[in-house]
Amino acid sequence: MNMNQSPAEDTFASESILVCVSYGPSSERLIRRGAKLAQAFQAPLTILTVGVQDEDTYHEERDRNMALWTSLAQQLQAEFLISKRPSRDAAEVIIETARERKITQIVLGQSVRTKWEELTEDSIMNEILRSIELVDIHVVSVKRQVEQHEDDYEPGTKAYLVRDGDSYVLQFETSAADAIEGTFYQSVYTDFNNGIFKTIRGQEVIKYHIFDGAVTT
Repeated sequence: MNMNQSPAEDTFASESILVCVSYGPSSERLIRRGAKLAQAFQAPLTILTVGVQDEDTYHEERDRNMALWTSLAQQLQAEFLISKRPSRDAAEVIIETARERKITQIVLGQSVRTKWEELTEDSIMNEILRSIELVDIHVVSVKRQVEQHEDDYEPGTKAYLVRDGDSYVLQFETSAADAIEGTFYQSVYTDFNNGIFKTIRGQEVIKYHIFDGAVTT
């Protein structure tokens, strides 16, 4: 240990946080909980998802969540890992990832009933605890995942997309002549400007995913 480093600082330096996410509105909450732990312990943060669907098939919820997770990982300077193994192998993937990255704290959602359903069962939790030494598991209460519908968004608000370099940012008032006018639907699961921006171009409805007030790709 560095003689100028306190015991507390040395303990924090040995921590490493893993957040396990699946599709659904609660994933942002889990990631931000993990980010708070990482900040408190000055520890690296890893985001993991298992069993991503076939990339050759368009899936709106998958694309929306992938854009959110990628943006959050960049914002939080976290490592984002995607495992394409079947979701039934989720526990094995977590254990392997935790061992490889010397994870000490794992964040899971309690009520997610898709990819991570088995993780809330005592036998699987015990399997993880038996397989990884000196690990803490944080089980976060989250809303049960349901099919995406209109109740997931606030009522629409008139807004604009304004060019900012190579991207666009969301604004509710603007004097920019080339601004794109449309309607912004904010997600009910966040206090940030995350949601959907819709505009009409000719006869076509164009939809943009918004994260932290900016268009995601």
